[in-house]
Amino acid sequence: MSWVELFVDLLFVFAFLAVTTLMGEHFSPLGLVQGVLVILLLWHCWTPCVWLGNVVHLDRGIMPPIMLGIAAALLVIGVAIPEAFTDRQGGLPGPLVLICGYLLIRATAMVILTFVRHRGEGGRRSVVAAWLIFIAGGLVLLASAVVPPLLPATVDAALVQVALFASALLIDSFILMVASRGGWRVVSPWHLAERHALIVLIALGETIISIGASEGLGVDRPVTPQLAVGAVLGITVVFALWWSYFDLAKVIIERALHASAGKDRTRVGRDVYSGLHLPMIAGLIFFALGLKYLNTHATPKSAHPWPSAGIAVLYGGVLLYLGALVTVEWRAVRLLGRGPLTGVALLLALLPVVGRISEVQALVVLVVATCTMVALDNTAFRRRHRQLHEAVEGDTLHVGAADPRELFVDLVFVYAFIEVTAVMDRFPTLLGLAQGMILLALLWWAWTSYTWLANAVRRDSTVVRLSTAGIMTAVLLIGLAIPQAFVPLPGSLPGPLLVIGCYIAIQLMQALIFRQIVRENPDLQAAGSRLVGTAATIVILMAIAVVELIAPDTVTRHPAMALLWVAALAVQYIAGYWAGGRLWRIKLVRHWADRHALVILIAFGEAVLSVGVAIDDEPISAPTLVVVVASVVTLGTIWWSYFTAIDASRIALAAYQGDRRIRAARDAYTYLHLPMVAGIVLVAFGLHQTLAASQDRHTALLGHYTLFLGVALYLFGNQMFWLRLFRTTSRHRLIGAGVVAVLAPLTVALPSVVSLVLLTVIGVAFATVEAVQQGDPRTRQPAPT
Repeated sequence: MSWVELFVDLLFVFAFLAVTTLMGEHFSPLGLVQGVLVILLLWHCWTPCVWLGNVVHLDRGIMPPIMLGIAAALLVIGVAIPEAFTDRQGGLPGPLVLICGYLLIRATAMVILTFVRHRGEGGRRSVVAAWLIFIAGGLVLLASAVVPPLLPATVDAALVQVALFASALLIDSFILMVASRGGWRVVSPWHLAERHALIVLIALGETIISIGASEGLGVDRPVTPQLAVGAVLGITVVFALWWSYFDLAKVIIERALHASAGKDRTRVGRDVYSGLHLPMIAGLIFFALGLKYLNTHATPKSAHPWPSAGIAVLYGGVLLYLGALVTVEWRAVRLLGRGPLTGVALLLALLPVVGRISEVQALVVLVVATCTMVALDNTAFRRRHRQLHEAVEGDTLHVGAADPRELFVDLVFVYAFIEVTAVMDRFPTLLGLAQGMILLALLWWAWTSYTWLANAVRRDSTVVRLSTAGIMTAVLLIGLAIPQAFVPLPGSLPGPLLVIGCYIAIQLMQALIFRQIVRENPDLQAAGSRLVGTAATIVILMAIAVVELIAPDTVTRHPAMALLWVAALAVQYIAGYWAGGRLWRIKLVRHWADRHALVILIAFGEAVLSVGVAIDDEPISAPTLVVVVASVVTLGTIWWSYFTAIDASRIALAAYQGDRRIRAARDAYTYLHLPMVAGIVLVAFGLHQTLAASQDRHTALLGHYTLFLGVALYLFGNQMFWLRLFRTTSRHRLIGAGVVAVLAPLTVALPSVVSLVLLTVIGVAFATVEAVQQGDPRTRQPAPT
């Protein structure tokens, strides 16, 4: 599984959120059917990319630019989803834009797969049949956009459009069936399994974002007790759904795919993954829609007319997910999972009851039902559960890889990073930017501390599991409170106190895990400077909390409070650095490097979401499409500067020995990755401000400088990272950072679209020159140590 595929997957986060928004705004039987059709369309975009990555190295040769084009088309689709069936006035026809983006992705994948198949053996008939099906489905899909506006008023154009849309996607569904009966095969079972596990994680992440962004991303709203309770209950259900798949089912079905061969393996991959994972994803999206309703309804200002229907969607989504999971296990290994079956039975029995209670009570009942499902696997079904675990022991974790528990924690940090940008959008001033960077540094330390602990503790225990669940909940609450971290809203829980309290809780829970490490490694008992630094930080933060509690009106937005936050974080970072080799022990180099690459990817995902949110309310026009493509290409070029060297940087870190490796890991990753993440977050803010339709002159100016200087900061941090690991730098990237910084004041008078396109051209030019002159960065040899 390549990092190029992960970059493309970032676009599906925004697309899934757009589907939830579409169904929320058109909540009716027809609207839900339209949402299901869009989910199917997105699945038809994602599945060919998966099979493409299974037979072709997507990070080699000409494939990265092609995948970048697919990513741009996906963002266009995500922006067009609100207009998938209802065109907005004043722009291009939304349905046609969405369909063209879809057909472009499908055609690109078909061409490459045809070329690969043509070089192989057999399958010519299946290729021809697949192309005929694709052309037929594409024509019907285009008809769904062109024909309805031409119909007379006596004909229900919406129903005709839905019927044509559904017919086209149904026709398109036969392509995989025809291909699997021909010469197409599963080349890498592990790749196919991991890709589908990742899309399940992405859908779970979308539900987590929906918990906090029920009224839209970046919307400023008070954190009420009802909202906080709903968030905790919601993430508990999400955790139970995550556990039901990743605890055992994922490994069982992956093993079944490995055990099969030839056409049987292709059919298992087609049915279990490409087929039955679709209703699982749809169930999670419907569950996210229910959470979106529940948390919006819990806000005092909101009054929605569909409470009973919202609960039905909430429970229906979980039922669809669990039912599909049961079917997946049965199709793969003829196993009926007792836990998921019990969950389905409980929810069906509780449906008549939940229709007569409040929304929050219904969510509590859902928490009890899903947690009961998890508890039974560890009590009443424990013997069989252990037998199944022992049967697949050794397959549950690839050496050095990030495990699903860590990836699940990362989903919460995705939402928290989004809210950091929301703080800066709420206060688009230099002080607002500084406050956003302070909160980012706080989140970064929480993340990197957990990553170090996860690298040191590779075995799950009760303390680790409970601490991880508590850390996730605390980060989610921090994300909810971040927009009010410095200026609380009326009717809201005190944001500063909530952020500080949750951060202190995170440090205490990590201390519990650290205590377990010390028991296993007595030589780490000397790492007291970290604990002293954490204690000093907690004291300063508690002092901030006391001041906020005593005189909130006086200290609100006062620069002195920002300085106190800086002092607290400075103590934390300096103490962590002084701990040195006594603290930053690295057990698994690959795990350490990949975890930091994933957090860079998270930051890029947040930037993608910022682009989508900025232009979400605008009609789709030619300038909008230019902005979408330019934004994705710009992000792609700076993404390229890191991920094309990920293998070389991992090898370089492994080449260091003893204390040298410890110091290199601490400097290059824990400390020098922060300016790169900060640069990406600033780019996200700059893109949002320069592209937002409601901008004024001041915010547009600030957004312009932030966009350019954010790119320069990222490139500078990237070069410091290279310098620390490789003892060298890239003159192309240093020159590029300088050119971008110089152009910031020179291009300030240009229209935002023009300056963005210029930045894109510069990024592409420098990336191309470096690739031609220096070759593949993955071949770079580490410096001698």
